[in-house]
Amino acid sequence: MIEIGPYRHGDSVRLKEIAPHAFGVWARFGIDRTLPRDRVEALYRNEAQGYADRAESRDPTLAVLVARDEGRVVGYIVVSLDEGLSKTFGFRWGRITSLAVDPPRHGERIGPQLVAAGMAWLREQQCRYVEVWTDLNNIAAIRTYEAAGFRVIYSGVALSQLL
Repeated sequence: MIEIGPYRHGDSVRLKEIAPHAFGVWARFGIDRTLPRDRVEALYRNEAQGYADRAESRDPTLAVLVARDEGRVVGYIVVSLDEGLSKTFGFRWGRITSLAVDPPRHGERIGPQLVAAGMAWLREQQCRYVEVWTDLNNIAAIRTYEAAGFRVIYSGVALSQLL
């Protein structure tokens, strides 16, 4: 049975294992095959470690929630407050910053459970607006977010050139 709860000291080990596999296929840097694979994996591991560091420092603008199966971390969500946009618009602005599920666990509805837990945290922070960015080719994530009530309001294109 999956349990969702707050980040705990030591969870960073699994976050750093999950991130390169979860994002290595779907996310922008993973898709760009001109980039060295080892550097892409390091980028996602470092990103996960950064979230863990902020959670361990008790950053009040961020929460890392993890999905555990029999104590083992199988996914995580990072939710945060955007203080700049909150100030600009005059209401609390939240963000789903990152969502990752260990690929062997895809299809088990862990993502929707994490999104529900992240949204609960954002509601506790009195957010009135929440946004999430994902890649256009990540249909599973788009469906998960839409099922949670999100709607597409903007899409963009990333262009690159190897020199």
